[in-house]
Amino acid sequence: MNKEKTNSFKESSRKRKKRKVGALWFAPAFLLCVTLIVFTIACRPYIDFAFSMARMFLVDERIEYNGEKIITAQGVFPSFGEEFGTIIIEKIGLVGPIYQGDTEEILSMGPGHFYGSALPGEGSNVVISAHRNTQFARLGELVPGDKVTLDTTAGKFEYEMEDSLIINDYEEQYISPTPVEVLTLLTCYPFDFIGSAPNRYIARFRLIDGPLNAWGGV
Repeated sequence: MNKEKTNSFKESSRKRKKRKVGALWFAPAFLLCVTLIVFTIACRPYIDFAFSMARMFLVDERIEYNGEKIITAQGVFPSFGEEFGTIIIEKIGLVGPIYQGDTEEILSMGPGHFYGSALPGEGSNVVISAHRNTQFARLGELVPGDKVTLDTTAGKFEYEMEDSLIINDYEEQYISPTPVEVLTLLTCYPFDFIGSAPNRYIARFRLIDGPLNAWGGV
């Protein structure tokens, strides 16, 4: 009888040890997974910035136009903080410089090109932002059909407005790459809000005219 109790106690003790060992392995693995997820989310802006920097030095960038493969040479991309063009919106009387980058310091000088987005003529989403109480104070007056011109160091590009949206500041899909070229003008919203505005106002345009392969050679 005592022998049976002893064996039962040993078996129970072994099971408890296995559970403890399993818990000891699970906890570090779980913490590692959580750390990796948090690290990835936190570093996403820096990863996007690194990809954007890499684009500036790509020599063998291939695009397709009318079924033909075009190989572009290294383009002369504007450096961070550099003025590389003029934005013209006649409807609201806006004529101002465009700078590469959208830091607070740059936006204090004028509209800034989001460094992680395409440049005009690259066939994707061109994102430009400005303050709601300065250059983009009248952005909300634009309606579909209104025109925007970007006169850059690589050529002149004309866009026609398609629509506008009010979004939350975390809806990043509107600044993500697109399969065709669009221009996204972005500012804080409401326009008359005092303090840090909770939303964003964007106006979206389609490219209607501009040079092909403007930032490289063939």
